Amino acid sequence: MTSTVLIAHRGLDDTYPENTLPAFEAALAMGMGVEFDLAATSDGHLVVIHDDTVDRTTNGTGRVNQMTLAEIQALDAGSWKGEQFAGARVPTIEEVLALIADKATASLAIALDVKTLPPGIIGTVCGALTKHSLLDRTVGIGIIAQSVDVRRRFYEGSAQFQCANVAQTADQLPMAVKDPYSNWIYGRFVPSSADIETVHAAGKKLFVSGPDVSNDVANAHEAALAGPDAVLTWHPTELHARLNR
Repeated sequence: MTSTVLIAHRGLDDTYPENTLPAFEAALAMGMGVEFDLAATSDGHLVVIHDDTVDRTTNGTGRVNQMTLAEIQALDAGSWKGEQFAGARVPTIEEVLALIADKATASLAIALDVKTLPPGIIGTVCGALTKHSLLDRTVGIGIIAQSVDVRRRFYEGSAQFQCANVAQTADQLPMAVKDPYSNWIYGRFVPSSADIETVHAAGKKLFVSGPDVSNDVANAHEAALAGPDAVLTWHPTELHARLNR
């Protein structure tokens, strides 16, 4: 067992259709936090979907930012994963946050992957998280972790919004922890206990991810046992089972 929070990539997407309410609910029921992606529709709504288009994960075609919310939510976002998921929809951020606020038990409930910054998104995101009392249980990743300017803009939107700052290797940790706008370090490597101590000594938390960790269950297992604050996995069911044997 470990106190490290497991973050399920796009929900329990090894079993359920990614970035859908069933995928999130299943992960939350196992005590995990969830990672999800945001995109803006043509009429200004934020929906939870990874790709720029709806083609891969729905029965429709088209770019998300050229479709209205009604057009996107009319699509089937579940059947591609299996007939039993027919009728699942692309959810809005409000629908996802309401579910998480009701069901999440993990201290870190959300890893929010922000890929673009359409007008007004920072205020909308911070406002929605505040409404659902999830601001202090969320870490911002994606372009947030990659850009100090984006982190600064989120800080200006809400000083309580928690941003991550990326460290590609352990050698980058001493510099990464000096970033004034981040509460978390996004480590893309399997950490040692000394690495975790470096982060915690700076008053920050360690979120471990990256392809070499998230897509390799053995590495994710090793990372979780080291004791970081959170590990993002693309194989949540298997990693959960390994850690709870």
